[in-house]
Amino acid sequence: MIRLDDIFSLSDFQRRTKEHVRRLRATGRPTVLTVNGRPELVVLDAESYQGILDALEQPAGLVSGKTGGVPDLELEPDPVIEEYKLHVDRTLLRENLRRPVEERVAGLIALAELADEARRAGDRVR
Repeated sequence: MIRLDDIFSLSDFQRRTKEHVRRLRATGRPTVLTVNGRPELVVLDAESYQGILDALEQPAGLVSGKTGGVPDLELEPDPVIEEYKLHVDRTLLRENLRRPVEERVAGLIALAELADEARRAGDRVR
């Protein structure tokens, strides 16, 4: 999840590039760069990016239910998951996928901001 302290304007990134690069290397977390307050770019250090690429190259069977290294071996479907899938309303998923990526990212950032604000409020109450 993108953290609020990992969101910066593009102009701030340009002014303090060395500082941002040090932070990217130290944390391994992506940074969202905004232009006019809207998410425009995501910057990631090379090691973290390579980790993502390596994860994507894992055998497809790990995701689809087939095993990557053993031919003709399929995993049995989980009856609990299959029953759950019968009762899932996919309307919201479809509506969300129709929205442009930029709009979905902005929504996620707003949700992260709301969650962070709720955490701070909870901390103040304690």
